[in-house]
Amino acid sequence: MSAYGGVLRPETPAYRILDEVLRKSRIVATCGIPGAGKSLLMREQVLLARALGRRVHRLQWDVARQAFEQPAILARYPEIGGSTHPVIRRAAGLWLRDAIFKWCEANGGDENVLLIEAPLVGGRFIELARVEPDALEPILTLSTTRFLVPQPSREVRAAIEAARAAEIEKPRHARDAANAVPTLVDELWKAVLQAAGSLAIPFDKRAEGYSPELYFALYQRLLHHRRVAAVPVTEIFPDRGSPHSLSGEVTDLAPSADSAVDLIRAVEAAGVEKAMQSAERWFEVA
Repeated sequence: MSAYGGVLRPETPAYRILDEVLRKSRIVATCGIPGAGKSLLMREQVLLARALGRRVHRLQWDVARQAFEQPAILARYPEIGGSTHPVIRRAAGLWLRDAIFKWCEANGGDENVLLIEAPLVGGRFIELARVEPDALEPILTLSTTRFLVPQPSREVRAAIEAARAAEIEKPRHARDAANAVPTLVDELWKAVLQAAGSLAIPFDKRAEGYSPELYFALYQRLLHHRRVAAVPVTEIFPDRGSPHSLSGEVTDLAPSADSAVDLIRAVEAAGVEKAMQSAERWFEVA
């Protein structure tokens, strides 16, 4: 057990929510688009979990997808406008549910906690939201499995976007360089608006800028089969270095290079066109 040492003040709602969830949960998934503060909340959860004496395991979209960034795979399924190809997104999703179930089987005991980072929008680990007839589904509905959505204010989101642009220009950590570029962040917000329209979530269609209320409303709809809560982020925190920088032991889960190849073959066998169509309708989770 160690001191917390993070940036969240104990009297803030964000701290209280994370503290409560990490005391009671075995799996905690943090969901949101780039520029919403997922990386910061992931770091704070690691620090809080350690302070509570938990053994931390971590599964992140930006780490898992790197296994598929092999020349032979990228030659067939290159990035499109800085965005991961839909076939790779689907292959990563196939790996995801099996990886979580295997983790549950291998890591019994309340001392272990799995922290997941999942964007969902655009089909990035959207499999977490979908109800599937597999062994993982009952686990995803347990009271010990929680889904959190960081909900930054407009001012905080603007500050996060500025910080991300600076990190991409001059990375402070190897994982900073893998952050979504500003143009992709903009495209993903447009995807939020399009999904909200398709799902008949009410919002002012004349206002295209970020809306904290619409943002959480969409994630709440996507995760309506799960136990989900918003984590309000209303203050700009002091610079403590990259949110990816952590000392101490954290076990990262990611597919191997060989399994990535096998997963791509599985998607191809099921049909590339099917994967492309699924990516277009990623928000259909029922």
